[in-house]
Amino acid sequence: MNSQLIKNIIATITYYDVLDFPLTSFEIWKHLVALPTEDGVQKTWTLEQVVAELDTKEIKEYVSHKYGFYTLIGREKLVKSRKDRELLSIEKIHKLKKYARILKMVPFVTMIMVTGNLSYNNVKKDSDLDVLIACKHNHLWTGRFLMTLVTQLLGIRMHGDKHADRVCLNYYITNKFLEVPTRDLFAAHEYSFSFPVYGAEIYKKFVKSNIWIRDYKPHYQTDVLSMDLCEKDSSRAQFVRNTFESVFGFEFIEKFLKDVQIKKIKTNPKTEYKGALIEVSDKYLVFLPKPHGPKVFEEYKKRLNSLELPWRV
Repeated sequence: MNSQLIKNIIATITYYDVLDFPLTSFEIWKHLVALPTEDGVQKTWTLEQVVAELDTKEIKEYVSHKYGFYTLIGREKLVKSRKDRELLSIEKIHKLKKYARILKMVPFVTMIMVTGNLSYNNVKKDSDLDVLIACKHNHLWTGRFLMTLVTQLLGIRMHGDKHADRVCLNYYITNKFLEVPTRDLFAAHEYSFSFPVYGAEIYKKFVKSNIWIRDYKPHYQTDVLSMDLCEKDSSRAQFVRNTFESVFGFEFIEKFLKDVQIKKIKTNPKTEYKGALIEVSDKYLVFLPKPHGPKVFEEYKKRLNSLELPWRV
């Protein structure tokens, strides 16, 4: 028995219990949450070690195993909901892939990466399609404007009360600054599941730029299989992008669109929401009026403590 590994396993299952997401033994290993250690050094574990600990009485006191999935005791109903949500997620991913065939033509856009619940197959019928967009350096604001315009014209942009199957454009970064500005457990979860539907090469650089995720999830690595979902570039898409980039690529256009958009963001009442995460710069643009991370973490601590374990987060 390894006490640190047992703590990490229970912490992992509890964290994903908050997200209503039961895990397989392989997923527990891959997404293992690393709790602080006495010496401050995190270590990695083998899948065999994780599987062995899952069969101990110390784990079974708190964890239930059903149809290959692990949940907290009393939360076994999540197994069925996970299967139902996986089917919905597959449908939505196929829709997003179709959108990506057009959106990859948007000037200055170099990557479209799936994030949020969709990235780990945990959506509901009315869920939107969360994405992170990477744009060419020095063209962030122009890229954002054109992406917003195109998705609006296509009728696939999320806004107001229109959510289902619409693209949520709330996170932009640039090729030069691929490291996300937020480093916490929720961000580690978010980007350890993410995958590209366009821009495979930029995605590989994104992974390397965000290796800090291993501070929270020591087994973090690229999911090679998810790369199969990535739309390949085409000569037609390159032609369209290059043509319009020559039209919109002037510095004064970027400056003008930046001034307009920043003014609009500052006057948006959602920026005044308590706890809002708003990051505005030439490196990245994050607009999250109601970020999920803090709420999830508080509930995670609450549930861990309710288990009356001999340790606390």
